[in-house]
Amino acid sequence: MKKHIIYLLVSGFALLSNMALTSCSDDDVEDANDVLVVKSVLPTKVMEGQVVTITGTGLEKATSVVFPGNVSVNNITKVGNGYISVITPAGVSAEGGTVTIEAYGESAESVMTLTIGKPEPLRVAPLDKEIKINECVEVYGNDLEFITKAYFPGEEGKDIVVDASDFKRKATGTLYIYSPMGIKAGPAEVVLEDCSGKKYTLPEVTLSDEVVGGSEETGGEGYAPIWKGDVYIKDWDSWQYLTSEQLNLEGILIHEGLMIRLTFDNPDGASVCVCDANWGAPDVDGEGNNTVSVAAGTTELEFPISQGMAETLEAGGGIIVGGVNYTLRKIELFREYPTLWAGECTTGWWWYLPASELDLSVITPEAGQTIKFTFTHHDAPQTFCLCDGWWGAPFIRDGGESDNNIVLAAGEDFLEFKISEGMAATMNGGSETALIIGGDITITKIQIKTE
Repeated sequence: MKKHIIYLLVSGFALLSNMALTSCSDDDVEDANDVLVVKSVLPTKVMEGQVVTITGTGLEKATSVVFPGNVSVNNITKVGNGYISVITPAGVSAEGGTVTIEAYGESAESVMTLTIGKPEPLRVAPLDKEIKINECVEVYGNDLEFITKAYFPGEEGKDIVVDASDFKRKATGTLYIYSPMGIKAGPAEVVLEDCSGKKYTLPEVTLSDEVVGGSEETGGEGYAPIWKGDVYIKDWDSWQYLTSEQLNLEGILIHEGLMIRLTFDNPDGASVCVCDANWGAPDVDGEGNNTVSVAAGTTELEFPISQGMAETLEAGGGIIVGGVNYTLRKIELFREYPTLWAGECTTGWWWYLPASELDLSVITPEAGQTIKFTFTHHDAPQTFCLCDGWWGAPFIRDGGESDNNIVLAAGEDFLEFKISEGMAATMNGGSETALIIGGDITITKIQIKTE
């Protein structure tokens, strides 16, 4: 009887195994892959002329892609298994909406909705000084990720074209565009072009044909690279685990709020996701999410390190990067310079900054060092005047009411110049007052730049 029961149990398990194998046959997998389904549409903000990448199943049989406003596209490119791409057509509804894939009587609608990008350059800087070759024209506005070219006036009436791939920075609200070789010196109007071919003429700037070296962002503090590579993030199964051994964090003070920047290749639109080694989720999109969709051509993403990520990195943990359809090239951390003072003070005439309020615990101000003042953003020109604690007048720059009394252009949110002998003396406690500052600007931070 016992042998009979064992025989029945073995037979039963064999039958169940056969049923399981039958239910997971290759034919069933092929059938599932043949079902027309839209899983993702990237990017989710588009405009005419932009490449849109669609993922899903059954897409190889697609005959048309229908955009919001019932605008149909039949020219479809197969990118790979489960991937197709199309060019966003003209006439897409300004209200946006879903995308529908049609295939021989079948149709599938996307879950996510598209919105329409509307590039709008609002201001340009700097306006008060010449921009030399290899320095940046800074553009601020909305939906600037759709800008694909910049035209600089050249000699003999020929424009010098700078492609978006050569921009220093390209993000939704900011463009930094290097002034190229061959430009015509003097007053100039730089022209931008978006992916639909529409052009935007910027306010007049002054270009110089003098060449400056280096590739640092004009006037900005640098980022320290902590990882470089060439990793293609194809889909959500392509997570990259970057260990502490792969990250170069030597000499960097890690803390919450420190900015981190990812640089990547992104020709068709992508989704980028970042976690710490414990799968903690930093605020990548500015709205509390650690995943963000980026438009085609956007190649940089910046966000602050969370407390969890800071603790993970300090403990020797790493970073996890994932998403869809981009090639990760570089990860950088903000190279923070010593802060002497931080707060928010509107100068008026005058603000006597006490030496006792300066934090000199990590650096001693010396003549010849570069000091940086950071201000709240201002859309109109503002005055700034500085004296040392003995009313000595350091040299800030030419072109103002005096060398130490200048006008900051609209959007000139920071200022750098050399510390004078008098400033060094009064900042180091030689006088009760470290600095005397005037004007109509609000200061938020004073730092010393170290090389």
